[in-house]
Amino acid sequence: MKSVFVYCEIENGKVAEISQELLSTGKKLANKLNCPLEALAFGSNLKAIDKQISPYGVDKIFVADDERLDPYLTLPHAKIATNILKEEDPQIVLLGATSVGRDLAPRLASALNCGLTADTTILDIGDHFVKKENKEYKDLLYAIRPAFGGSIMANIINWDQHPQMATVREGVMKKEV
Repeated sequence: MKSVFVYCEIENGKVAEISQELLSTGKKLANKLNCPLEALAFGSNLKAIDKQISPYGVDKIFVADDERLDPYLTLPHAKIATNILKEEDPQIVLLGATSVGRDLAPRLASALNCGLTADTTILDIGDHFVKKENKEYKDLLYAIRPAFGGSIMANIINWDQHPQMATVREGVMKKEV
């Protein structure tokens, strides 16, 4: 079953603000797609992390709790996330456009052989018609971001590869519990 995944950054045992924003937005996207919202949380001493993530309407949380995962290290986090995402086959994966997200997201996109939209400021779900194929694709992620120095907004749609991935700038999505 397709789903929306959010990679949750953990800072000193707490879910980072950007991850809370993404969980809120991820829930809206999942509701539009009528699919589950799932979360990834990696770090150390995460016994109660589900209490921080569950209020956002997450249906399933994948936790990797090991002292070697804190602080963030690229290779272990990338390997664990890649294995989970390959197994679960989500439709959408969201990460923060932070130093961690900007490091991890391209590695995941490469391992999963999919596209990635960086520094997104607006996310939505919509359809897209490809004239060349004379085919309409349903329920795609519209990842919208500023381009050309902010003078236009680019609407990026990845219709032929899954999962659809995006990093999202901090502070642009509303956190709702």
